[in-house]
Amino acid sequence: MNIAHLESSLNWGGQELRVIEQTQWLNANGHHCWIVARPQSAILMEARKRNIPNTEIDFRGSANPKVIRKLIRFINQNKIELIDAHSNRDASYAMFAKWLTKVKVVRSRHVTTPIKHDFLHRLIWKYGNHQIITTANKINEQIIQLKLAPASKVYTAKAGVDHNRYHANIDGSALKASLGIPSDHKVVSNIGMIREDKGQLFFVKACEIIAEQLPGVTFIQLGSATADTKAYESQVKEHWEKSKFKERIKFIGYKSDIENYQAFSDIVMICSIGTEAQTRLVSQAFLMENSMIATTVGGLPEMISHNNTGLLCPPQNPEALAEAAIKLLTDSKLAATLRKNAYQHAMEEMTSEKMMDGMLDIYKKVCA
Repeated sequence: MNIAHLESSLNWGGQELRVIEQTQWLNANGHHCWIVARPQSAILMEARKRNIPNTEIDFRGSANPKVIRKLIRFINQNKIELIDAHSNRDASYAMFAKWLTKVKVVRSRHVTTPIKHDFLHRLIWKYGNHQIITTANKINEQIIQLKLAPASKVYTAKAGVDHNRYHANIDGSALKASLGIPSDHKVVSNIGMIREDKGQLFFVKACEIIAEQLPGVTFIQLGSATADTKAYESQVKEHWEKSKFKERIKFIGYKSDIENYQAFSDIVMICSIGTEAQTRLVSQAFLMENSMIATTVGGLPEMISHNNTGLLCPPQNPEALAEAAIKLLTDSKLAATLRKNAYQHAMEEMTSEKMMDGMLDIYKKVCA
């Protein structure tokens, strides 16, 4: 198939990385797939870096005639059979493409935030696509309850990652040493863009509670802020600067080779407070045999079985996060059992092959 992924976001995060990796997988498995994105956007730069076919379209507004013409021209020139639109703005333009060409449209939804359902948004949801793919059952429930689509038109693609990249045999000892972390220290990691909904302030507060009780633990925050989340980053850093455990809580910044940091992490902690869908980070941690602690928000409880593959905690509760971490750090038998269960589950349900096989079935059904 000839497929175009439309993504109008300028920033970089889990959604954009997922789109990039889906595109790479499709191209590696016999399809012809493009990234269509705004000039200077992070996803366009990454597509070029990875030699992924791409084109620039400056998605502005929701119905700019110049944008529509350029998109139609791209579809016709490249004989695009299917568009997968990932954000609200590009979903609007995909709707016009659906009306004006023979192209099929899949609407993807990656976040669990409330869906706008005014007249215009309802129009796009109901008539702008042939099928909807979400990243969590929680999103499906919203769509169906709002009567934006019937259940038969909505499919959940569980977050899957490459088990050849994310595995437990990576040696992270040299990197751990280069960061000044003692070889005998356990490591608790938080990985993600620094922004309020990711809950890094609660991560730092949980780290302080753990550090007070367990001297042999170091903590790392992997990820950076964007231009519009700098204020929150300042708030987190201000609290960190005043902490008596500052030296044991390390802010590493953005890194693309996340697996090398997970390789020396004993626990991966997700502290999100409201908008998390089915993050790839859970799949990565399970495959790399990291212990997993997460909050009970969004699609996380769909991915993690409490006391079976990980531990779940209420959001905005550093005491609960710390208690869960201390439990896993001091009970090696429990931690090993949860890691084993998580790995087995991930190999069955959370690989990129499993995810993409399901998505391809939807793509083929739409194009049939």
